Amino acid sequence: MVLTALTLLLLSAEPDPSFAVVSTAAPGLERTAAQAGAALAVRLEAQHVELGSHLKTMGPQCPVDLRCLTTAPGLESTTRLLHLRVRPLSAGRLAAELRFIDRARLVVVDRSAAIVEPAELATWAEQAATRLFTRVSPLARQPPPSAFPSRATGAPPAPVPPPAPPTPSKGVRGAEEEP
Repeated sequence: MVLTALTLLLLSAEPDPSFAVVSTAAPGLERTAAQAGAALAVRLEAQHVELGSHLKTMGPQCPVDLRCLTTAPGLESTTRLLHLRVRPLSAGRLAAELRFIDRARLVVVDRSAAIVEPAELATWAEQAATRLFTRVSPLARQPPPSAFPSRATGAPPAPVPPPAPPTPSKGVRGAEEEP
């Protein structure tokens, strides 16, 4: 799936476009999550920050704690963060969650979650990122007016009849008077 032009416009319209993509996963799924996170970062033209050693030193609660997650090396200059989190489910399916984090305020601005097949993880992450950016951007909620005039498609507009000449009335000089 190709990112829409609207998504790229929303990313470029922000005053400070520095953001990163990080991924975390349950044991055994680190490689799958890292590949999907790196693919998403390439699509969004953002940096992908590997959290492996940071998460090992900080403990298992770090991916849940925003303060711990955002202090990882490589995230010092970022203002926004996409966090892809992957957990295993039964029958080989994955629980995937993508969170849009404002690093300065340490809040989750929006999130998207789904149950996906491992082969569909990267595609789902890209679609979820597009939805998140569309929902949180003021430009998406109220787009600027177009510089190009819009015309309704279909039949041409009906011609406008010329205005009728005014009819004379009583009290007007030169008007026909009734007997």
